[in-house]
Parts: sequence; structure tokens; C-alpha cells
Amino acid sequence: MRRFSAGLLVLAMALGAAGPVFANPLDTFGYTAKGMALGGAMTAAASSFDATYYNPAGLGMLKGFDLGLGAMTYKAFLTAKYSTLDKASGQLVRQSTRRNDTVRGSGDVGIASPVPLGKGLERVLFLGASVVIPGTTLYAVRERPIQQPYFPFMEDRNRRLVLNVAAAGRWKWLMVGAGFTFIPSVKGRVNVDFTDGGNQNLTEVDVGTRVSPNLGVLVEPVPGLTLGLTWRGENRLDLSIPVSAVLADNLAPVRLKVTAVDYSTPHQIALGAAYRTDRFLVTGDVTYSVYRRFRSSAPDVILYSSKTEVLKQSIALDPGFHDTWAVRVGGEFKPLKALALRAGFAWIQSPVPAQTGVTNLLDGDRYVGSVGLGFDAEAVGGPAITVDAAMSGGYLVSNRDAKDAQDATNPGYPWVGSEGWYLAGALSAKVRF
Repeated sequence: MRRFSAGLLVLAMALGAAGPVFANPLDTFGYTAKGMALGGAMTAAASSFDATYYNPAGLGMLKGFDLGLGAMTYKAFLTAKYSTLDKASGQLVRQSTRRNDTVRGSGDVGIASPVPLGKGLERVLFLGASVVIPGTTLYAVRERPIQQPYFPFMEDRNRRLVLNVAAAGRWKWLMVGAGFTFIPSVKGRVNVDFTDGGNQNLTEVDVGTRVSPNLGVLVEPVPGLTLGLTWRGENRLDLSIPVSAVLADNLAPVRLKVTAVDYSTPHQIALGAAYRTDRFLVTGDVTYSVYRRFRSSAPDVILYSSKTEVLKQSIALDPGFHDTWAVRVGGEFKPLKALALRAGFAWIQSPVPAQTGVTNLLDGDRYVGSVGLGFDAEAVGGPAITVDAAMSGGYLVSNRDAKDAQDATNPGYPWVGSEGWYLAGALSAKVRF
């Protein structure tokens, strides 16, 4: 029974082992085809339901009721380079493994409108909402061993249901907005009793929500020029799974608690500027992300006695993430009244430090280029429908980190490296009323 108890502890730790899954899929790929095409530089350029994410105050630019649908897909080409120990020869064998070799996608729905408050107050108060739905599942949890080499920002990035709601008020050239982001959370418990043939076995899983605030300001000092500032609050999904196992009548129950951070977004402050005319738009953003507060999502595992005393615990390592900067720019040109040509560029700094210790988190500074088209049917006498399409490609700077200590059992010893890039595409349609 003692061996069985130890095996149960090891099993719980193995199931709970994970690496961090940070950042935001909307931030990684952009929200809506127009946002993707402009490199994500939308803090001062968002003017419809896309403002529920980029800057709630941007709702104040609405002219009427907007309803939109969209879809996004991407494929990452990621390679992890590491070593494994050949038990027969005792030699380290270098490995090169493709990661996340799957096409993934998501769909989105958005709605935004001024609130009719009466004559002269038609464009004072605005409301908006948007939801991003993963293509295959509403919420995916991927728990990984702490030493496994993988890309925390590029694997399973869009497999979360995300709901954004916001409201904004406008007074002349000043717009102020506030909103919330909702993402799922999971809690549960497991009780196992081997003494009565499983009649008392119990599993409970509760899916709730975690909420983070979004605040924004947008000013239009002169017609066509907008300056925006946004703060997006951090959010995190804490997994909590208490486990209780009764192995025999003459043995005290084995009690475990496994907790982990499955998905996190950092505090972000974004400053943007945009200038638009009837023929062109130029926009740019600078974003500061506070990653220093983050812990690794590898689990904390605590073994309790029957009196709830802590007998043994395994605490996750601090990944040592650092704060980052990102710069995004975009432009739009209309050679025809109904046609818009777009392009964008972004540089996103990686928060992942050199992997000289136990973990093998693979990432690098990202360089992203994007192009897109927009077609406005109303400009040629058709219905008030706009269709946007975009493509983007991102390159991750290759890394190679040498380990500080000799540990042949670590797959990242004596060094771990990575290289990667991705392609993404989006299509959106918006109806104006």
C-alpha cells in the first residue's frame, strides 16, 4: 500500500506538470481581418466592435449600428532542438522535433451601436460586445512536464473562448471607455475510495469565468487625428484540483491538492496614434506588457496528512519572465472609393529569459508582416456591407541557450534551441445599419 500511495502521488504530479501558457491569442494574431492587416496597431484606429478589445473608447467613433462576423486560421512551423539520453550507449543524442504541426482557427462575432438617448444625444453613449470562439473546443487545457521543450506563446494559442464587453461615452473631442474580458476557469475535486468497490468515487468539475478590466481614452484634437491610451488588466486561470484517496480501512486517506496557472494575460499599457483621410490611414502603437508578476504554470502539489498537515510539497519554479515592449505600425490606402489596400509591421519582444536552468521554454523576439484588402459595397451603390481579408506572417528569432549545470536527464542539456515562423489569415464581414 505504501508503494501504491507513492505511485498515486507521482501520478498526480505527472498529470499536473505543465509549462506556462501566457499572452493573448488576440494580441498574437490580431482581432478582425482589418486589425491583422494593420499589424495590430489599433489603439487609436479601432472604431467599431473591435474597440471592445483594442480600446473601449474607440466605440465613440461609431456612426451607427455595426454587426460583424469573422474567421481566423493559422499554422505554425516550430522546431525544438534538444537532446535525449540513449540509455544503451549513455550518449546524448541530438533531436529536432516539429511542434504544434496543426492548422488551427477561430470564429468571432461582434456588435456595437450608439445608444439612442434622445434628440441631440445620439452619439453620446455607446455599447459593444465581441466573442471569439475556438474552432474545435471552447477551452483546451494542455498540461506538460516542466522540462519539456515547447513554445509557450505559439502552441494552442487560440483555444480559448473570449468575451469582451465595453461601453464608451463621448463629449466633443474626448472619448472615455471601459469594459471587461471574460475567459473560462476550471475547478474541481476528485474523491476515490478503494474500500467499497468504487461506490463512493466522486469527480466534480466546475467551469466558471474570470474577469479582467479594460480602460481606454481616445481624443480627436483635430478632424482625422486620434490619440489613444489603453490599459488592459491581467487575467489568469487558476486550476485547483483537490484529490482524496482512501486506499484501505486501516490506512489514513491520501490527500493531495494540485494547483496551477493554465492561462494568463499580463497587464498591458498601449499608446497609439492614427491619422485618417478619405484616401489613407496611418496608425502606430507602442505597448508595454508586465510579465514580471507571472509564475510558471507548472503545478504546485501538496501532500497532506489525515489532519491536513503538510507532509510534502512541490512548488513550481519561477520562470523569471521580464517585462516587454512591442511596436506596431500600419497603413491603408484607397486607390478607389470602395477598395482599401492595407499593410502592417510589428516587433514583439519575448519575455522568456535564457533557458540556462531546469525549464526549456522556447521563444524569441517576433517580427510580423501583414497585408490585407477591404471592400465597401456601399461605395459602389450596394448594401452597407464591408468585407475585409488579411494575411500575416511571423518570424521568431532563433535561439540557442547553454545550460549552467550538467544534467543528462534534462532534454535541454547541454543546450536547447529553437526556430520558428507562422502564417495566419483572416476574413471578416461587417454590416452597418
